[in-house]
Amino acid sequence: MKIYHDNTRREFLRKLIVGTSMMGVAPVLSSLQSCGGTTPALKIPQRPFGKTGETVGIYSLGAQATVEQVGMKEQAIEIVNRCLDLGINYIDTSAWYGMDGNSSEGDHLRGTSERYVGEVMKTRRSEVFLATKTHDRSYDGAMRHLESSLENLQTDVIDLWQIHNIKPGGDEDIDYIFSDEGCMKALIKAQEEKTVRFLGISGHADPDPMKKLVDRYPFDAVLMALNAADKHYNSYIEKLLPTAVEKEMGIIGMKIPARDRIFGHGGILTMKEAMSYTMSLPISTIIVGIDNLTELEENIQIAQEFESLTADEMLTIEEKVQPHHEHLLFYKGLSDWPEEWSGNNV
Repeated sequence: MKIYHDNTRREFLRKLIVGTSMMGVAPVLSSLQSCGGTTPALKIPQRPFGKTGETVGIYSLGAQATVEQVGMKEQAIEIVNRCLDLGINYIDTSAWYGMDGNSSEGDHLRGTSERYVGEVMKTRRSEVFLATKTHDRSYDGAMRHLESSLENLQTDVIDLWQIHNIKPGGDEDIDYIFSDEGCMKALIKAQEEKTVRFLGISGHADPDPMKKLVDRYPFDAVLMALNAADKHYNSYIEKLLPTAVEKEMGIIGMKIPARDRIFGHGGILTMKEAMSYTMSLPISTIIVGIDNLTELEENIQIAQEFESLTADEMLTIEEKVQPHHEHLLFYKGLSDWPEEWSGNNV
């Protein structure tokens, strides 16, 4: 029986890898400025962002960790600027993101990430495909978020506006989202008025309600949790990714190292394995939160040197995490939210 399942999974992964190769990969060049002038250009492989006509690097910035921490404005701005210097051209943030130590409780924290990113956008907006989100399911609330997001990000146009954190099972009232009072009306209006270019959804707890949304409306993009532990419980890779590929959506992967839990238990995986696993899937990009410049530069090097894994290599990585999957899939409700976490968190 085990051989049957392994072979079935192997064939499933092979088909996904073929889909990845069909997307095509092209390098983007970014000249680095230094005191001595321009340094040699670096490359981050690019992929199409669905059928939007845009291309993005396979590695992008999730503006959490340092970039959402209250009191770390200077460090956050340094990280965002360095991302652009090194060729990152996609930044993900949210009206929700804001932290004070390890807590995100309190409306006074909301928008911290957007404001820090906005300090860079006011001079470098043209270099970035900029994504943010609303967590309010009402029309009025979403429109208030849009107004504040535009102000925080110091821009007139948001490239991708997403419904944030689609909740599991019956916790999400999809009919309300599409009602006259719901947030979908706000998203469509913003796109019609060209304040927003593309529309999407995000979630990490349950692929089922996200698939219902994707089947109900032609969203341009989807942000979902994708890592090597995913197959072991309520899998996004099995339940939602194929649909997103079929619909030619821009696909963004998050929770790549499961807020660094994937490195626990004696070193389950390296960051190279974690990133390479997800980048071997037919996704447009992955987003990763950053604590410091050293992490950023190490991750960019992994992206620059990326070569797609084989199905057998992906199976091996999945087997490594299997004994610990409940701990790693905390964001699907299999264990408690971590009290402490470091930068590779999105």
